Amino acid sequence: MVWMVPSFREIIPILFSTDAVESLKTYMRSLGFWGPLFAIFLMVLHSVVFVPSEIILFANIYIYGFALGLIYTWIGSMLGAYLSFYLARLFGKPLVEKFVSIEKHEKFDRWFQKNGTFGLFILRLIPLFSFNLLNYGAGLVSITFWQFTWSTALGIIPPMMVMGWLYINSLQTNWGLIILFVLIVSIVLIKIYKKGSLAKYSRRSRG
Repeated sequence: MVWMVPSFREIIPILFSTDAVESLKTYMRSLGFWGPLFAIFLMVLHSVVFVPSEIILFANIYIYGFALGLIYTWIGSMLGAYLSFYLARLFGKPLVEKFVSIEKHEKFDRWFQKNGTFGLFILRLIPLFSFNLLNYGAGLVSITFWQFTWSTALGIIPPMMVMGWLYINSLQTNWGLIILFVLIVSIVLIKIYKKGSLAKYSRRSRG
């Protein structure tokens, strides 16, 4: 097994050591203008690739501080949201179904028809709802660019601030870090489980 290879066992603690994290922080800051651009790009990438957004948010806050970390994450989130939104508008359901299950999209569509733009804003406030689901789903319903913009721009701020605040405070104690780690893992596992379950449902419905 790879884990038994001595060189591999030795490099793991180094990668996650305080010195390694500080080195990464120093390196990212030394990149100047390109550092924030890379941080923003990671959030855009999150819209088409499964990358836990919470990890990116925490990394941005650690490297650039609470305020700038939130700003860079917010900018990247908005650009990623626009990307997903317009991909859905351009390519329609065939593309959206590659990222969002039919069942999920139909539920979102019913919710939106009933609650409108304010309903989308409410869903943005709940971290467990897939960010990408709402972006791609919104691209297939009757919503204007400005309605999508305000509901997304305002809706993602409170969850980001809460998660950022939890991260900052968790650094004070080991127990805080443990609780935060468990929270992140739980959110990621829930998202993976839902994605896997809905993918199976989608295959069965097509068969």
